[in-house]
Amino acid sequence: MAKTKKAAQGSSGKDDADISSNLHNAVTKTATQKILGSLVTQDEVTCKTYGKQTVYVIKQDQVESPSNEELAQMDSQIEALKNEISQYKEETKQLQSVLSGLNNSLTNEQMEKELNNLNEENAKYEERLKELRSGTRQVSREEKENIDTAYERNRKFWKERKRMCMDILDPMCESMEKKPAEVMEELELESDPVDINVDPLANI
Repeated sequence: MAKTKKAAQGSSGKDDADISSNLHNAVTKTATQKILGSLVTQDEVTCKTYGKQTVYVIKQDQVESPSNEELAQMDSQIEALKNEISQYKEETKQLQSVLSGLNNSLTNEQMEKELNNLNEENAKYEERLKELRSGTRQVSREEKENIDTAYERNRKFWKERKRMCMDILDPMCESMEKKPAEVMEELELESDPVDINVDPLANI
């Protein structure tokens, strides 16, 4: 079995089609062949023919090998470029987030409409405030009913919570043989002196 020939140590050979493709076809294959032939004539490039394929390789004796210091400098530059790319990616991500927020925000027409609505609502509140400052009772029947409903709902919730608290506290007092006030003081709990069975607003 015949051994595969190496065009040149340390270099990967390319044929004219590969070279033209690497140039994104900016140079045609025919022009690439002519240029490569000229470089071979000038002894800057060597070529080897394997069957129907001709491989072109830069002559290694014309390429200076970088020193260890140069290699270290290149590595440093590569690392710096990686960090720079990472920063650009992060900035791009932030800008995309801002752009997404802008795209999801209100248009000028929508903001103008919303502003008009807020101005109208604000005018109503100002008128309402003016009436209240005049000292005249301005609470409507509907508002009073809403207030009463909210009061009863919250008072019911308060009674349930206080009863639950006492249901837990009373057995603790019995087992500790202490008064509720003493146990609550130890637990740093504040007592609510209002009787849950008495409505303080019943006569209002």
